[in-house]
Amino acid sequence: MMGDAIKLLKEKVASHIDARDTERATLLSWPNAKIEVDGDPYPYESGSLVFADYLQEQEIEVTFEVVEPGTSTMKGKLVIPSPLQVGDRLLVSRMTGQRYYVLGKER
Repeated sequence: MMGDAIKLLKEKVASHIDARDTERATLLSWPNAKIEVDGDPYPYESGSLVFADYLQEQEIEVTFEVVEPGTSTMKGKLVIPSPLQVGDRLLVSRMTGQRYYVLGKER
């Protein structure tokens, strides 16, 4: 009986968002970002969106030192692609004016 109650509670809160100012949106295009916020009549373009750093493509400059068979150094960039794809469900928070901060993806 307790297991059933816990299961029912998990099902009930599975799609619940804690923060009152957090909304859901759908990513319509990427990397030229366009989102559609649930309940809003028109989509928001990239100029009115701010994405969390970890959602954007990142470039990291690296230096590799190879010791064997001879010592040499190689420099380059590692590119970590954005985890976002068109159609992803997003968690967004309204900022001042008609701007949104994209917090992350829904699982």
